[in-house]
Amino acid sequence: MLNKKLLFLTVIIVISMGCHSVANTVNTVKTDRLRNFPAEISEGDIVHVATGEKITFSQLADSFDGARIIYVGEVHSNKESHELELQVLKEFYKRSNGDLAIGMEMFKRPHQEILDKWTNGEISEKELLYSTDWDYEWGYDYNHYKEIMDFIRDNKIPVVAMNITKGFGKTIRKKGIEGLSDEEKETLPEIDTTDVYHRKYLERILMSHGHGDIDMSGLFEKFYQVQCTWEDVMADSISKYLSSPQAKGKKFLVFVGGGHIIYHFGVPKRVYRSNHLPYLTIETYEKRTLNPENDHPLFAGDIPLQPADYVKVVQLPEPKKTKVVLGVMIRNLPEDETEEKKKEENEKDRKYKVVMDSVREDSPAGKAGLQAGDIILSMDGESINRVFDVIYNVRQKKAGDTCQIKILRGKEEMTVDVTFFESKKNG
Repeated sequence: MLNKKLLFLTVIIVISMGCHSVANTVNTVKTDRLRNFPAEISEGDIVHVATGEKITFSQLADSFDGARIIYVGEVHSNKESHELELQVLKEFYKRSNGDLAIGMEMFKRPHQEILDKWTNGEISEKELLYSTDWDYEWGYDYNHYKEIMDFIRDNKIPVVAMNITKGFGKTIRKKGIEGLSDEEKETLPEIDTTDVYHRKYLERILMSHGHGDIDMSGLFEKFYQVQCTWEDVMADSISKYLSSPQAKGKKFLVFVGGGHIIYHFGVPKRVYRSNHLPYLTIETYEKRTLNPENDHPLFAGDIPLQPADYVKVVQLPEPKKTKVVLGVMIRNLPEDETEEKKKEENEKDRKYKVVMDSVREDSPAGKAGLQAGDIILSMDGESINRVFDVIYNVRQKKAGDTCQIKILRGKEEMTVDVTFFESKKNG
């Protein structure tokens, strides 16, 4: 019998897994029950699930004309999945004559104003990532989304921030919806936890992790409440936009984790019940070697539904390449610690000094002679006002690149040339 703490940690892991990878569902259907789904599939194949026919992207694009909404279920960490999103975005934008809006799971509803500024070209990429807390709230590699976001900005396509914040979800996970404050509850739409097949699907995910013999009772219910809240909030964000004056005549494209659209009962069904607009779903499926004795990850035996309208087959991602690091531990050092300053300034607007608490000797920083206690003033001529500025600048570098770092050591300012190289260590 597993203890509750271990099970709770497992639930947290499952929430993340269920969001973005269709292939993580439990295999329960024998291959001879896959209806018309082809037995042999290859990377790049697009399958029309209802007929089992392999089609071209051009044929897929022809189906866009009959849809008001298109959902693309991504695998967050798969580059090919995002390449499909970009391809669909460009084609749907062209076919809608530019009359298109986009909903994105990657951004939280409180960040809508920031997204509007991005669309209007008012903020930089760096400010977008900082102001939306990308690393904390989303955490996946922005480079996978960069071309998508650039296309959005270049064409001034409205973007709807669909998601709840991490903190919101954590509260429900610990205390359930009833644990939210009255003010928080007022921000929520009606949460539907009645879909039998949806429940089966999520129970199946937990069973796949070896918990089929465990009575999860209230623990599962909290997990299920998080998932339903997550999906109803995203559906509500889409529905509210589509019913607004600015959406008149617009087509709508949704980028969301594949687990939120598989079998339609996550986000698509919840949107459809509010507006009955025609839609289609496209799932990303990571190709795996299948044992004929095992079941297929896309089809669940006790869920008699098609997983999606179309499936695009992609390869499993290659192992992550080693990134360059600076090799320092840094922190924000407030320029002014007065209580009045804290009250007057929004935390995100505050400027700091960035100080090095430690420097690894075998790192680019260490080999360049940087030391603990050094304050970073600028990098390649750009002022450093917070830890995020350093992180963002380092992310733009690759092995062999150099960076001029201006520091304050004691009372002396100096400039140090740092050459980056690959490292297996973080920091």
